[in-house]
Amino acid sequence: MKQMRELLTLAALLAFAWPAAPSQAAERNVRFAPGATAVMLKGVIRGDGDATYVLQTIDGQVLQALLTTSNRSCYFNVYEPGQQQEAAHIGSGAGNEYSLDPATPGTYRFQIYLMRNAARRNESCRYRLSIELTGKPGGVSAGVSDRQMRDQCQTVVAQMYAVPSERIRLAAIRKGRPGPLINGAVDKGAEGIKKFRCLYTPDRRLRDVMAMTPDGE
Repeated sequence: MKQMRELLTLAALLAFAWPAAPSQAAERNVRFAPGATAVMLKGVIRGDGDATYVLQTIDGQVLQALLTTSNRSCYFNVYEPGQQQEAAHIGSGAGNEYSLDPATPGTYRFQIYLMRNAARRNESCRYRLSIELTGKPGGVSAGVSDRQMRDQCQTVVAQMYAVPSERIRLAAIRKGRPGPLINGAVDKGAEGIKKFRCLYTPDRRLRDVMAMTPDGE
């Protein structure tokens, strides 16, 4: 009897943790502006609805994707070329960041969804999917990647606030003047949460880190 109760409990937990069955939402092709290497895709899903984006890559490119959401039960799966029935990256376990260097030439699919427990409550999720595709055939770099920008910001902030990188949270890269910016927050323990902003030059090089909390360091 005890074993039966344990099995039923485990089944219930798995039902809540498993991704909701995807809807048949139309796939959307990822398009870049002329000369651009990155794109920001925004949207909202609700319940068992999902959003799927399709990206084409060529030989020698570097692929990076980052999903930021308004709902902690909102994730993305990535399906790589030749494996469209089984996800190569499952966000609920691996997180909402994906990179591949170099990417396999072909079609990638990014599926954004709510976990089953949230879908059953008909919750919604506002999302931003940042996709960057750099490099040219032969692996020639096309510039500073999103990952490099975020790594630069995190490294400097960790030194500035004397904290390990695990205490640093970075938002998505945004357009700024004259160059891009990244907002973030660092957990200083007893001193509280300190907000900051990493500022970049137009060619995506880190130029300054500003403390945004009035009593910040």
